[in-house]
Amino acid sequence: MRQILARSRSAYPALSGAERRVADALEATPHELLRLPLKAFAERVGVSEATVVRFCRSIGYDGFRGLRIELATRALVTTGDSTSPVSPDDDVATITDKVLRSGIRVLTDTLATIDADAVTAAVDAIVAASRVECFAVGSSIPVALDLYYRLLRLGIPTSVATDPHMQATSAAHLPDTAVAFGISHTGRSFETHATFRHARAAGARTVLVTSFRGTPIGELADIEIVVASPDPTLRPDAVSSRLAHLAVVDAVTVALAMRDPDRTDEALLRDDAIISEREVAR
Repeated sequence: MRQILARSRSAYPALSGAERRVADALEATPHELLRLPLKAFAERVGVSEATVVRFCRSIGYDGFRGLRIELATRALVTTGDSTSPVSPDDDVATITDKVLRSGIRVLTDTLATIDADAVTAAVDAIVAASRVECFAVGSSIPVALDLYYRLLRLGIPTSVATDPHMQATSAAHLPDTAVAFGISHTGRSFETHATFRHARAAGARTVLVTSFRGTPIGELADIEIVVASPDPTLRPDAVSSRLAHLAVVDAVTVALAMRDPDRTDEALLRDDAIISEREVAR
């Protein structure tokens, strides 16, 4: 069930107005879709049967029947780990429980919905690139910094800029053999959008990790990796999505390491020696 809702949330910005009504109905009463036939469900939502079918296809199913089969299957294996929204009346222990469960859910949903081909394409692009530039703003900056550090340790030429003006300038000067790797939860950050425009104009390949499909930055991405969008039990929902973004960065960098294990071992051993010099002796 959660995986289907996650797909719907990720696709929401790209849906038409009528399709969003279907998505809202699915979010409010998901089991109604399983109980009602197509015509009755469409009438209940107030849209045409064709709109319901288009919605199902927009979130990755072959139609209403395919979505119902998936929904029925998921209903049989549901774990029942949903939580209520965080409340000002919650104590610290309760808030901790809800936040951690939200993180677990978004990782589980991402595992079930992520496009492995997109991750593979991102790895291939980095392997072929002369350098990688990491871009992000706001709460996505820590993810971009993590990606930068991991690529650096693998011996891959990389850089990162966190000032928007520096980002735009750096992107505009990228060679056509470079990869611009962006992180954006919403896919709508003005600065990252501008950076991708400059990177594409320079001829660089663009890779985006985001939580939603059909976004302005996504339209500028040659490769788009979409993680599951969490349910709105936390504000902002980017709190949970950031964990999924970090997990994707982990997957990409581990896959890169496995492409050339000997080079990886050499680079990591060299870095370990440098890092050990910075440790405080006992």
